[in-house]
Amino acid sequence: FKAPEDVIGHLLWLGEKFPDAAVTYGDDGEKFGLWPGTFEWVVQKGWLKKFFRLLSENSEKIKTATISDFLSERKPSGTVYLPTCSYHEMGEWAMPAHAIQKFDGIKQFLANNNKWDDAKAFVRGGYWDNFLTKYPEANYMHKRMLYVSEKLSSLRAQAKQSSGHNCAGEIASASGLAMTEAVRHLYRSQCNCAYWHGLFGGLYLNYLRHAIYKNLIEAENILDNIGKVGTTINKIDIDCDASDEVIMKNSDLIAVIKPNAGAGLIELSHRRSCLNLQNVLARREEAYHKKRNKEAKTSEVASIHDIQKNLPDANLIEYDSYIRYSFMDHIINNGQTTYLCRLPYNINSITKDSAQFSVTADGLSLAKTLSFEAFGIRAHYELKWETPQAAHQRFGTEFNLSLLAGHDEKRYYLLPNGQKHLMDVKDALKNIGRLSLVDEYSNFKLEISSDRIMNVERYPVYTVSQSESGFDLLYQGSCIIWSLPVPEGVKELELNFTLKFTN
Repeated sequence: FKAPEDVIGHLLWLGEKFPDAAVTYGDDGEKFGLWPGTFEWVVQKGWLKKFFRLLSENSEKIKTATISDFLSERKPSGTVYLPTCSYHEMGEWAMPAHAIQKFDGIKQFLANNNKWDDAKAFVRGGYWDNFLTKYPEANYMHKRMLYVSEKLSSLRAQAKQSSGHNCAGEIASASGLAMTEAVRHLYRSQCNCAYWHGLFGGLYLNYLRHAIYKNLIEAENILDNIGKVGTTINKIDIDCDASDEVIMKNSDLIAVIKPNAGAGLIELSHRRSCLNLQNVLARREEAYHKKRNKEAKTSEVASIHDIQKNLPDANLIEYDSYIRYSFMDHIINNGQTTYLCRLPYNINSITKDSAQFSVTADGLSLAKTLSFEAFGIRAHYELKWETPQAAHQRFGTEFNLSLLAGHDEKRYYLLPNGQKHLMDVKDALKNIGRLSLVDEYSNFKLEISSDRIMNVERYPVYTVSQSESGFDLLYQGSCIIWSLPVPEGVKELELNFTLKFTN
């Protein structure tokens, strides 16, 4: 972002200060034409052409070489241990919003007292792994990737053991090209872009998260086929929070339930289309929601860190108090909501095709059983109150699902009367027992049905996040809240939901 003469001047200065030293240079490809203002600056105004010309003109003092060439000709001058850190801005972005705001205050204090240049090397902020606590959705993707990686390692070990016998087992014979393809999908799922968020995009872009899940599902499909895995229900601490999750898998679906968060559905993956419909990001406070970057006052193009960014309407910025899973249970009484989904549920039992969870709160004992049915999942609720219910009380459960686009004519709601509504619709439906989500690209329909007539509230979930050019209002998914009044005087109530995929 500086003039070519300044860059060459800096290199020449380094050469005088450190004779025969090597300077390593690496940068984002996006800075050479994709980021705002850079195409004009680098290409049209000739920054890149002039930079190479000046390199050639100063070739006696500045010699270009690859790192491997330099290492082959020079011996180390000493030993160095690098700290567990990244570049300065990354350490800042990895921290929670409130910590970033304090960090900014400290930097400003040091700058105001002419101490920032001296202190800069020692004030690092957080480190990359903090993103996995800042964003539980990123942590789940990361641990889901490790889960698939461990499964791959286990099958490789079995294949190696089988191949040592005179008659290699089925796993060994099947592991050739299929195993290689599974490895390829696993490696693709390890692309870092979707796991964090800083100056732009990243985790907030649902298509990046989708690419991670797509490759994880593809890899697991291959591995389960090699291992001949059928319908299974297992307890495992998949997200490494010291509490077990329940993983339900068959040939059609992968469903993961988190008892510690209301026995909510944290993954609902349709294996044929390799789409995780539960890929919805919660709305969170970000430090940049309360500040603006100042535009750089230089003759050059502004750095990506210095471009002025104005927040959209403050009314668009909302924050969630819980992560957006599905089967998130609520009690609504005279407008006051008890969010059962914030509570840990107990795991009561696990059978070959179902798992039951329970919780007791506000005089209500709730048992929720999730079980596999043909091409879908059935949720059975048993609600028991200590005292007969008064009027104005409702029970509801919330789904948060994504078909990746909020305003696409090939992804839509389908009502029982045949009406189609796009996924970004915001409304309330009265007296309904069935609602479908249709994805014509993946050629499936997810039907959500209830055994009782209920009211349904729908709205799109948008986040406000930074991008390289400003702020983006991004569609993350659609919230669908089903609720019904609890009849006055009732002490027990049963309720069933079914999620069923059809072609």
